[in-house]
Amino acid sequence: MRVVLSGYYGFDNAGDEALLTAITSSLGKFNPDAHFVVLSGNPARTEASHGIRAVNRINPLALIRELRQANLLISGGGSLLQDITGPFSLPYYVGIVALARLLGTPVVLYAQGVGPLRRRFSKILVRLVINRVELVTLRDEDSRQALAEIGVTRPPVKVTADPVFALDPAAGDFAKAERVLGDLGLRPSDHIIGVSVRAWNHLGDYAKILARVLDQLAGCGHKILFIPLHYPEDITQSQGIIDMMDSPAMVVREELSSLETMALITRVEVLIGMRLHSLIFAACGGVPFVGISYDPKVDNFLKQFNRPSVVRDNRLDGNSLLHTVQAVLKNREREARMIKQKALAFKEKAVLTAGLAWEVAKRREGVDAG
Repeated sequence: MRVVLSGYYGFDNAGDEALLTAITSSLGKFNPDAHFVVLSGNPARTEASHGIRAVNRINPLALIRELRQANLLISGGGSLLQDITGPFSLPYYVGIVALARLLGTPVVLYAQGVGPLRRRFSKILVRLVINRVELVTLRDEDSRQALAEIGVTRPPVKVTADPVFALDPAAGDFAKAERVLGDLGLRPSDHIIGVSVRAWNHLGDYAKILARVLDQLAGCGHKILFIPLHYPEDITQSQGIIDMMDSPAMVVREELSSLETMALITRVEVLIGMRLHSLIFAACGGVPFVGISYDPKVDNFLKQFNRPSVVRDNRLDGNSLLHTVQAVLKNREREARMIKQKALAFKEKAVLTAGLAWEVAKRREGVDAG
């Protein structure tokens, strides 16, 4: 059985690479003989990192060849159905879905997050194409509502969970994390606060506010460690905030795999994160987290874990951030137990997504055999 995977793969983003690992490993448990092909921005790197065949995501001949031969197209995970990251992102991902359907290949939207969709054309495009897929699975209820509001009604729609909840780092990933900490002169007992940031121009002067809060936390005896998820952009942003601080802080400069990054995050006391998958990595490891929301997808995730927002009127509230982190640290054991319990429930839903997708693929295989 041949499965093509479409997403933001091959761009050195640990969150999206974790999605690829999670989706293929979850699907592989249902069908160990499955043959995967990834549409990648860097096929050679994807093949080296994941051991999966990859083709150039913008090569039209390769796209047609692979989709025509496939039993199933998996679109996602991640936030592919949105129009805020550029004018070409949404048409590209929807175009891949439309091409698959034109070639007769079944399509499953795999635990995607939907929105924002701000342009009228975006809503029309999504409605026209997504109404023609076989199955839609989403990672949160807000995404289901967003699709319903623009008129996506024909395919079955299921709310499951982000695929990354199905991942578990291996012993080697934890060993690498310990080595990285050791190289920085850190131990898990050093009261480490992990920080994951990204460049974002629509959140005011958040970097200066965050630097001041981190100074206050460092003054209480905490070690500050920036953990990039997207290389090299997050390293640059992290270093910029460190340069604004009066207290010492460190940044992980070695590029880690998604599972190694997840293992590293389990070694911090609390994670302050902007990137969605930094928060998901923390939740998977039972690590208390505080999210700085720059996008509705982060708001949706925080809502699922009953976490407060520290952003007010599109501006980081430094006092709220400091007090929230301090409250989490004061009740860390209770917070960790609650997060572990919720994460287990999401893990079960993440595995369910793979089962639903295989049901679609098996129906297609039966049609082909007939």
